[in-house]
Amino acid sequence: MIKTTKKFGIIGCGAVALDHASVIKKLGHKIILGNTSNKNSKKWKTFRKQNPNIKFKEHINDILNSKKVDYIISCMPVNMHKKYCKKLLTTKKPVLIEKPLHDDFFQLKKILSNISHTLLKNKFIGYNRRFYKTVGVLKKRIQKGGVKSVEITISENYKHISKKYITNKLKSILNVGSSSHILDLAIYFFGPISILKRWTYKKKFNSYSFLLSTKKKNIPIFVNINPHDPSSIGFKIRFDDETLWVLSPIEKLAVYKGYDIVYLNSHKFNKKYLPKVISETVEEEKFRPGFYHQMNSFINQDIKIVSRANDFLNLIGIINKLEN
Repeated sequence: MIKTTKKFGIIGCGAVALDHASVIKKLGHKIILGNTSNKNSKKWKTFRKQNPNIKFKEHINDILNSKKVDYIISCMPVNMHKKYCKKLLTTKKPVLIEKPLHDDFFQLKKILSNISHTLLKNKFIGYNRRFYKTVGVLKKRIQKGGVKSVEITISENYKHISKKYITNKLKSILNVGSSSHILDLAIYFFGPISILKRWTYKKKFNSYSFLLSTKKKNIPIFVNINPHDPSSIGFKIRFDDETLWVLSPIEKLAVYKGYDIVYLNSHKFNKKYLPKVISETVEEEKFRPGFYHQMNSFINQDIKIVSRANDFLNLIGIINKLEN
């Protein structure tokens, strides 16, 4: 079978776009059109230097409507994604949209309600952590059943996020932080989720504790979001075979079963209980983790793993409910 070279247009040519471009070229495809807010910007000059055959397009519509382009990658800031959301979702071309697509649940729900399933089918939201090897192994175990409970711990650097996105006037701060990635994985692992109960601690920056429920199975998922949390970040999932699966950080998956007792001295009460590790999986990638497999899925329009528009709607609904 002869491989066909695909032609890409990239909207928003910053750091993340550079990572996408590296993978596109590695897969043997071409980037022919690009757009940034300013042709004389440092971002465009850097991108052009690494992709010398690309042509600048001043208007986003020129890329969306180009007959030369087969696939589109959109890496715009959230305020620009909000502005062009409907156009990105209604073009007939396949589009990979870097998160976040939007920051308002009700506005996005209204937009999606007026777009056909056919047009939404080839629109992917760029949650690359879904494509980690560690995540794939855990997903397969969850699908076998026997989940008893789930604990999720998230640490947010609110100060950094607030400073970085101050000009975007965001409705949702969690939408651009670690919470967005990890809660998306919860949706990937367990399907649609909703908040059963929440607790908010308000001092400097809000901290959130909340209980999620799954639509398909009655699995309790308890989540903590705190600024600069010093504990282990990620997932702890307990199964009925007495194993504990720990995805923390997301690049490392460890499976525990049972424990060893270690006596620290001759006194029988001075001892430690050490969990036994029965297997480990580590994410190792030449490119930004998950990007290579995500791009492959996008080009082949393989929808098994990828985040879709309705997944993102579920996610932003959870986040908006927390912050409002």
